[in-house]
Amino acid sequence: MILEVHGLVTRIVELPEGKLICIYTFEKGMLTAMLKDTKSSKTNSTIGAQLFCYSHFILYRRGDKYWIREAEILEHFFDLRRDLARTALASYVCEVVYEGATNQADIPLLRLALNTLYAIASESAPLSLLKPAFEFRCVSILGFMPDVTGCQSCGKADGNFMLYVMDGIMLCDDCRETKEFTPPEEGERRIVEIITPGVLAAMRYAIFAPLEKLFSFRLQEDDAFLFERAGECYLTNHLERGFKSLDFYHQVKD
Repeated sequence: MILEVHGLVTRIVELPEGKLICIYTFEKGMLTAMLKDTKSSKTNSTIGAQLFCYSHFILYRRGDKYWIREAEILEHFFDLRRDLARTALASYVCEVVYEGATNQADIPLLRLALNTLYAIASESAPLSLLKPAFEFRCVSILGFMPDVTGCQSCGKADGNFMLYVMDGIMLCDDCRETKEFTPPEEGERRIVEIITPGVLAAMRYAIFAPLEKLFSFRLQEDDAFLFERAGECYLTNHLERGFKSLDFYHQVKD
């Protein structure tokens, strides 16, 4: 059985019989395929199956596994490898996509990943904005979109808010003092983030802007810090896990 797909290499696992390549494809969602060890590092299958590569794959079935016959590079995002922080952020993007992907095609998520890697490689925006914009758009695609229309209690649309991360809602300063919540269950934490008018505008843009213009905005330094913190907090808590690549990014980004 021969299968042709177009996809992004999001993860590589070394196994005794070769490499397990995790490919997020337009046609089939997440697929895994084996790549035979080869003495030559210049074969089409080896070059096109590297991490971060978006390639055209020809796979064949043997037993219960797919194996890579050919992998023609369509985009290698080479420039993101020139800088440790950019490489770390790209690894984080791929880790998040791998975690959120299914074996069903999800074109918006794959396009988001490709656009984000392109933006990282081309240095089209500061990493401190790229990362939270990706995070908020990603959680929205995955079904965890926060309600950014305004205060959940009074409907106020502008001003200062607190984002209640696990509830996915915001409360304005006035309602925050009077709103009664169901008490957290034993062992649960109530996680909140500060949302200024600038951060709220950035969140709305990241969630609703056309994908091709996702990173076409700027923030003042204080707002950028809060935006980045909120995006990371929201994504990691809703996916309920941390990421080694994210830890490394924080080590090298400055």
